[in-house]
Amino acid sequence: MTHQNASFLPQLGEDDKLTPVMIYTGNKMVWGLVLSKIAIRVSTWLFSDMAPTYMKIYDANLLMVGGSKRPIPVKHQIMHLLTRGISAFHLMPPFSEGVDYDPEETNRKFVPVSAYIGYFRFDGFVRITEISTIDNFLAAAKSEYIPLYDCRMDCPLEPSIKGIKAPMVLLHQTQVTFSCNEP
Repeated sequence: MTHQNASFLPQLGEDDKLTPVMIYTGNKMVWGLVLSKIAIRVSTWLFSDMAPTYMKIYDANLLMVGGSKRPIPVKHQIMHLLTRGISAFHLMPPFSEGVDYDPEETNRKFVPVSAYIGYFRFDGFVRITEISTIDNFLAAAKSEYIPLYDCRMDCPLEPSIKGIKAPMVLLHQTQVTFSCNEP
């Protein structure tokens, strides 16, 4: 099937919303709109039991990275991505749902890290307990996705893809490599 140029958006019910998202795998970026119930916090959707098996993206754009030519986005009316295959996920800037933690909570610190997934680099902060280290945090992390806060994404392989900022990015634990200067 070839790509589609026309836009297609679903009919929204009273309790539905469309949210702009960006999704990454090791060698591609996908951005578009996801349909959810209004009560769903899309930025943390992958943490919940409400996460779909397949993420359905409307008005989707697909950018493959790593070839010999400069990447050009391909537009599709609808794409379906297996959710467990999503390496990184965030809301499309400037859209935001705010942070998913209490900023007044004590005994927490932000540790700067770089996270690598395929061709993409994410610079941001992991939020951990004051007495913990990155080693301890990663050893104890049980969730499939790890949040990275105040994040900036770049693609060293393709310098034209740079500077995408998001308040929170979810990184798939089995597909991420962390780098940090904490002993």
